[in-house]
Amino acid sequence: MRKGLFLNEKFFKILFFILIVTLGVYYAYPTELNEIQRLAYLKSFGVTLGLTFGGILIGVACGFTLAFLRFLNIKVINFFIEEYIDILRGTPVILQLLIFSVVIFAAWSDNFYVALIALGLNSSAYVAEIVRSGINSVDRGQMEAARAMGLNYYVSMREIILPQATKNILPALANEFISLFKETSVVGYISVIDITMQSKSLQAVFYNPKPVIFTGIVYYVSVKFFSLLVKLLEKRLNRHD
Repeated sequence: MRKGLFLNEKFFKILFFILIVTLGVYYAYPTELNEIQRLAYLKSFGVTLGLTFGGILIGVACGFTLAFLRFLNIKVINFFIEEYIDILRGTPVILQLLIFSVVIFAAWSDNFYVALIALGLNSSAYVAEIVRSGINSVDRGQMEAARAMGLNYYVSMREIILPQATKNILPALANEFISLFKETSVVGYISVIDITMQSKSLQAVFYNPKPVIFTGIVYYVSVKFFSLLVKLLEKRLNRHD
């Protein structure tokens, strides 16, 4: 009985998704687009994906490094790391983009890389907290036992702690990826032509809201796809529980 209800619920979710996308594309697709404008729109979507993947790579690399350094329990280092995290999490990402664009990297001609660095560093603050939380979920006795066996801190983390923490870290990192994908919509403030900025330009050209609404559908479908990948990842991680 429960299985039947689950299948029915899943079926209606899929049906609702198809209905929303079909109606959205039918009524919102800007048919006025010429070939050049279509290519520009696709390129802008590529910019959005590039910022997302590049930003999450920077965020993961810096975030893991910050999390590991915090567990060294060196007060001076921890103070600066905590302030770094508080500043990036406590200020709007738009403001960070503007500061990077007009102050720190004002001499750079291509703001794509400015946006990439700004988004990556912003993401690193959240990734650091995700990793810290995941590592804290592992019993402290695991680290103590590893150190008692003669393993150094780095090896203990790599071989003992991280494999156990991965189950909690990966789904949260995947959700951070989805959040970053949506946050790229603000890079137009520093003249980076992402999909949101491109749709706004098309709306101004056609005097029609269709390009903006259609871009909302593109975001919706993309997030649904990424969310599906996250659920499959979580199911794979939990299959032996």
